[in-house]
Amino acid sequence: MNGLHGSRTEAFPAPKDPVAGEAPAIPVLRGHFAARWNAWGAGRQEAFLARLLAGDGGSFPLVEPSPDGRADLRAVTFLHVAPDATAVILSANALVDHRNTAASEFERHQGTGLWVLTYLMPADWECGYRITVHRGPGQAPWQAATMRRAIRMAADAGGPDPLNPVLGAGMNGGAMSVVRLPGAPAAPWLAAARVDPVATSPVMGGVLAGGSTSAASEGLAELQLVDSGNGRLRTVWIYSPAPGSTAGPTPLLILHDGQVWAKHLNLKATLDAAVRDGVVPALHVAMVDSFDGATRSQELSGPVGTVDFVAEDLLPVLRRTLPVRTDAAGTIVSGASYGGLASLWQVARHPDLVGVALAQSPSLWRYDLAEPLARVADRVVLRLQAGIYEAEIHATSMQLLADLVPLGADISLCSVTGGHDWSWWNPWLIHGLADLLG
Repeated sequence: MNGLHGSRTEAFPAPKDPVAGEAPAIPVLRGHFAARWNAWGAGRQEAFLARLLAGDGGSFPLVEPSPDGRADLRAVTFLHVAPDATAVILSANALVDHRNTAASEFERHQGTGLWVLTYLMPADWECGYRITVHRGPGQAPWQAATMRRAIRMAADAGGPDPLNPVLGAGMNGGAMSVVRLPGAPAAPWLAAARVDPVATSPVMGGVLAGGSTSAASEGLAELQLVDSGNGRLRTVWIYSPAPGSTAGPTPLLILHDGQVWAKHLNLKATLDAAVRDGVVPALHVAMVDSFDGATRSQELSGPVGTVDFVAEDLLPVLRRTLPVRTDAAGTIVSGASYGGLASLWQVARHPDLVGVALAQSPSLWRYDLAEPLARVADRVVLRLQAGIYEAEIHATSMQLLADLVPLGADISLCSVTGGHDWSWWNPWLIHGLADLLG
């Protein structure tokens, strides 16, 4: 052990401030839908418009081959019915550039009441998005704002796409629409999200869901455990495989931001299906709450705090009360964003307890973990996942890979065609576990 929470018995790297990433290169196909519309006859136009006005969302957004015939790209057309709107923006995760919001704005379509935006995207794109409408005179809020976060929040202030029935949930349970193109890995075991109908924008870093139980966490055992570092009572939701699905001790997964997985992403149903289908073996999962935004930023973003709670308070209880493996190789830690960073700190500081990290979009802009992880490179397994549209996180993940591969570390990086986004973190948790556990 490295001492109690908050101690600094070793020299940790200094934390850094966030850095704005490069502007994403998103080819907008202006006029793409208008050209197709003009090629239709009046009857087809009327039928299509009637379908939209009736709210038929069976196959939207429209996904079509690339105009230039490239097999690795698709034309993705978003449509929105808003005759009285003066501006409409697509808040697709990581694609809203605060320096050029016009690239994410819809165009008014020929007096039909439709607004249209077409992107040319890789065929395996996975994304959560919302549509925000401005009505009345003056600039839209996202046009008038000047600060990066204010622009992002204004662009995301609307709601899900009424034409798209596929919903996901963000950090606070706020609903977002999900587009998953045909080239993305299949995830037939993925359970439908359970959104909070009163939650606001689910942009990362927003207010977290509260600590109360909900219908979405039914079927999970709830553990209340005192954090010896700060005296606060933490909630941990425990997933156990179905009786009879395993004959011996199972792998154990420690999963950060547990309230999101337990309440809104319905991880229990996903795991039940994935285990039943043989995608992953039976395992136990402990979903650790991150309480609220301020607590999460303080306790989950560095080498102490939640990392020490897991090592000193949680793991001893889980290994004493659950039929799980007690070796480091059979214990996995995972999380996204700050949770991904905490996962890497966990194996760097406690490799004798936790030997495997599945870090999704780890916030490596905050700490350079190359040296701490180099010290345990021969003892741990590192699996990184990062979205190609989260520029700084993807670049720092690639750098960590480059730093550790020459040392013989068991490390890999999976580049996902997405942003900083629960829409892909959700299925890719299972993809990652399937890779680790066979």
